[in-house]
Amino acid sequence: MLLRKYGFNYKKRIRRKYKSNSIIKQTLLIIMLLSLISNFCISRLYLIREPIAIKSYDLEAIANFHIHNDVLVAIEDYAIEEEKDFYDVLVNTMIHYDFSALDEDIIDLNKVKKVKQNNEYEALVGLYQMILEDIRFFPIAYNLNSQYEEYYYGDTWLASRSYGGERLHYGTDIMDSNNTRGYLPIVSMTDGVVENIGWLEKGGYRIGVRAPSGAYFYYAHLYTYTGDINQGDTIKAGELLGFMGDSGYGEEGTIGMFDVHLHMGISVPLKHQSEEYWVNPYWILRYIEDNKINFWY
Repeated sequence: MLLRKYGFNYKKRIRRKYKSNSIIKQTLLIIMLLSLISNFCISRLYLIREPIAIKSYDLEAIANFHIHNDVLVAIEDYAIEEEKDFYDVLVNTMIHYDFSALDEDIIDLNKVKKVKQNNEYEALVGLYQMILEDIRFFPIAYNLNSQYEEYYYGDTWLASRSYGGERLHYGTDIMDSNNTRGYLPIVSMTDGVVENIGWLEKGGYRIGVRAPSGAYFYYAHLYTYTGDINQGDTIKAGELLGFMGDSGYGEEGTIGMFDVHLHMGISVPLKHQSEEYWVNPYWILRYIEDNKINFWY
C-alpha cells in the first residue's frame, strides 16, 4: 500500500513538474512571438504611412495638379523599370510630398513611403486615373509648314476674371501667337463622346467631350467647328474638332472681346458634389505637349 501510495504521489509530482515546465515554455514562446510581431510592426512603420481618409484629402491641392511634367515622366519611367503600377507610384508620391511635386530636383522616388491601400486610397488612384488615362494628344495640331510653334501658354489656373462678375479661371489659355482667328486647328485630346456643343455666353462656341474613364475635356472660344459634329457623337483622339477663335462674352456670335486662344478645361465628377470638379490642365499639357497630330496648314 505504501509503495502504491508513494508511487502514485511520485507520478503526480512528475506530472505537475512536467505541466509546470510546459506552461513556462508556452509562456516563453508567446513572449517571443509577441516580441517578433512587435518588432515587425515597428519596422513596418518606416515603410508604410498611415492612410489618409478620403474626406481628409485636400481636394483643392489635388485640383491644383502641382506635378511637374518632368516628375510625371520620371514616375512613368520608374514604374516601368521597377515593374510597378504607374498610378500607385503617382499616388504614393503625391501623398509623400503633400500633393506638390513641382521641384523635380528634390523628388526622390526611392524615398517615397508606401501608403496602406484601402478604399480611400483606391478612390484617389481612381481620381488620377480618370484624369490621365485617356489623354493621347496635345490639343493643338503640329504645323508641318512651320518650323516654329505658333502658340504659347502659361499657368493661368485660378487667375482672376471679371466678365459676368469677379470669378476665378478654371483652365489653361493657349494663345495664338499671331492672334489670327480660324487658323490653329484644335483636336481632341482623348477618345470620347460629345456631351456638349454649341454656344455659351462665357465660353463662346465650345465642345465638351466625356472620355471613357470619366473626365470631361472642355474646348472653348472656338472660331468654327469642323464637319458635322453633334451631341452624342463618338470622337477619336486626334480628331479635328474646330479652329481656335475668340468667341464668347456676349450673345451668340460675339467675337473680338479678347485675344484668340483656346480655353482648355478638364473636370471630373465626384460623389457628393453636384457640379464637375475642375483640375488644372497646365502640367498635363506640358506632359503631353510632344504628342501632336500632324497637319498641313
